[in-house]
Amino acid sequence: MNSLTAPRTGISAGPLRRIGHWLNARPHPDLVIQIAPERVTAARWGVKRLEAFAEEPLAPGALRPSAAQPNLSDAEAVGRAVARVAERVSGARHEAALILPDTVVRIFLLGFESFPRKEAEAAPLLRWRLRKSVPFPVEETVLSWSEQAASDGSPEVVTAVARESVVKEYEAALRGAGLEPGVVIGETLAMLPLVEDGPAVLLARLGNFSLTTAIADAGRLALFRSSDLSAEPDSQALLDEIFPAAAFFQDRTQRNIERVRLAGMERYGGELRERLERELGCPVAPLGGDAGAREGLPEGASDLLGRQCASLVGWQLNRGA
Repeated sequence: MNSLTAPRTGISAGPLRRIGHWLNARPHPDLVIQIAPERVTAARWGVKRLEAFAEEPLAPGALRPSAAQPNLSDAEAVGRAVARVAERVSGARHEAALILPDTVVRIFLLGFESFPRKEAEAAPLLRWRLRKSVPFPVEETVLSWSEQAASDGSPEVVTAVARESVVKEYEAALRGAGLEPGVVIGETLAMLPLVEDGPAVLLARLGNFSLTTAIADAGRLALFRSSDLSAEPDSQALLDEIFPAAAFFQDRTQRNIERVRLAGMERYGGELRERLERELGCPVAPLGGDAGAREGLPEGASDLLGRQCASLVGWQLNRGA
């Protein structure tokens, strides 16, 4: 199964940041479905506008994201929700992009002295490197990867990894609705194109069960961390995760974070933003929340951002040039 997606060539510059050119080698369905613990959402995109959107809530506990254990506690309920949104947005299209919780799709940045070009050699090498980093047998993983240059110019491989049996649970929900999952991607990775161009931009995204921190720096993914959460965090708990990520980047590069973008943290109000601005000494704003960031978006994208559907918008922005 080769649908799990990571960036093909790192992060490239543009009016809005895009995830490289992975679409040169992968399909880009205009139908995208996100399955999250609290709801299933779907969007169908035209070239320059949102053509349809639908969402269905999920009962608490129907979906419990996990990297290693079964996720769909109530597979029938999740399947029904997927079928409902698919019926309302799919039209005659039968292939879809599938966005999964960050807890399921883990991202690693792995450094090498040299990296093989042939897939038959690269995949076993990556699995060997990841053997102590994933909470399940490494032989049961699905992988996708992309090379980029590390800050010192050495080869670095952005690697997306998930347990095959877990991914198949979600794919089965789509197939039950008559859809074929053409691409599978994690939620924060999907929304990275909404991060502006420029040096050292930190994105912190809070989901129901995880906090993901990513740093995009001058055309490359410099850091990607996901922390599982067992309970609703307070502001200090979030800061305790974000500050070490910023400090790691600063220690490694001897440069500061220039901007911070937040997603999924609206309920914390201005206190969290003010603490980040004071400690990091840079502007902090919601992801895609200012007029400049939304200027080049397709018609209808701003409405989705207001519904906290940034991953659906980011997927559309990944469309190849």
